[in-house]
Amino acid sequence: MHESTIIWNDNQIPISRYFDDVYFNTDGAVDETRYVFIEGNCLYDRFLQHQQETFTIGETGFGSGLSFLITWQTFKQFRQKNPNSNLKKLNFFSVEKYPLSASEMSKIHNKVINHNDALWPLAKQLQDSLKRSDVDSLEEANLLICYDDISCFADFLVQQNSFIDAWFFDGFSPAKNPDMWNESLFKHCYQLTREKGTFATFTAAGFVRRNLINAGFNVEKRKGFGLKREMLIGQKI
Repeated sequence: MHESTIIWNDNQIPISRYFDDVYFNTDGAVDETRYVFIEGNCLYDRFLQHQQETFTIGETGFGSGLSFLITWQTFKQFRQKNPNSNLKKLNFFSVEKYPLSASEMSKIHNKVINHNDALWPLAKQLQDSLKRSDVDSLEEANLLICYDDISCFADFLVQQNSFIDAWFFDGFSPAKNPDMWNESLFKHCYQLTREKGTFATFTAAGFVRRNLINAGFNVEKRKGFGLKREMLIGQKI
């Protein structure tokens, strides 16, 4: 029997059993994801400028799949408005050591996604495809998840034979899950990043910033979402 990855607290907020941290911002999870990862990586403009057939994203921490869903939605909107673009396909590579059950993922999506939002049918497609282990059926998006420790992610990415155009660094809190934010990981990520590839992350923790700089990234601070003062973005120059 699947042991629940989540503990729902008294306010019905999902907390990771393993890291004692929330799965999403309870005040605007969808808006924060768009702000941090889509806007932080300037994805829509990058899609417009991209000359290759495929754009590739790497994510550290699949969680509830919300970042993937919003990226997929953004890409579908781009394709609808730019059907003649050279860019035809989205690759999304992620890692998750403690995957959610289908019911846990569904419950989170029910809580954070408005059923009238265009994101909702995409969430249902993702839920159904993960139940069938058939994410290849997702339209215009190739989702591959490494169900293993973060230390295995670099080797997994090397096997995909694809450089990363944009990173979503999205582990749990750096203080509670330091393995997702160490210099060794970022160095591997840097080596796998295409020239002028970017990253974005919700945190501005000092040791995370230093580790990203030591790995080779050009790092900038940006205003954080909502009440968060700062976040980090950057690029491989």
